[in-house]
Amino acid sequence: MANSLLKITNTPVLQQFLHDCVDDLIGRKHANFDSYSSDIEWTNEDYHNAIKFIQNLYRENTQSTAENILVPKVQDLNPDSQQCIVDCYEIRKEEILQAIIRENLSKCGKPLVENIDWKLKWILGSSKLASLREPLLQVDLHCFKKQDESTRKTINFEMNLEQVDKLIAGLEKVKNEINEKA
Repeated sequence: MANSLLKITNTPVLQQFLHDCVDDLIGRKHANFDSYSSDIEWTNEDYHNAIKFIQNLYRENTQSTAENILVPKVQDLNPDSQQCIVDCYEIRKEEILQAIIRENLSKCGKPLVENIDWKLKWILGSSKLASLREPLLQVDLHCFKKQDESTRKTINFEMNLEQVDKLIAGLEKVKNEINEKA
């Protein structure tokens, strides 16, 4: 609720609070009531309402087709506070968008790639062929199905040069399709 934000009169404290809300939203670290209890006179409920309000505001703005819905929803705040909210959003917009995409994709139950490790190997020979001399790419996809740690999974595979070329062509095709839709 924007009313809870009215209790924050110190601009640096508001800026820190907004960034903590975003950190909580993207899963980097959880916001902590005790960090603000000495600077702001609010209850635990006010604190949680303010976090929900900011996170929902940033989610809505990211998913909205309108240019900017932030200012109309915080018009009760003073202009400096409004500007802090807009500035924080602009700075962290990409991180917020990525977190929302991860949230939505994890809801559909499909594995989502979180990290990629790869190694390029040069095969000099095998038991069947003494001088093979072929590059081989080993890929580890670190995936998760939901946001919790217990559903993490690693998918390993190897590809030869021809398969790598096909993968790159496929990824470029998907990228072009996404860019056309955007």
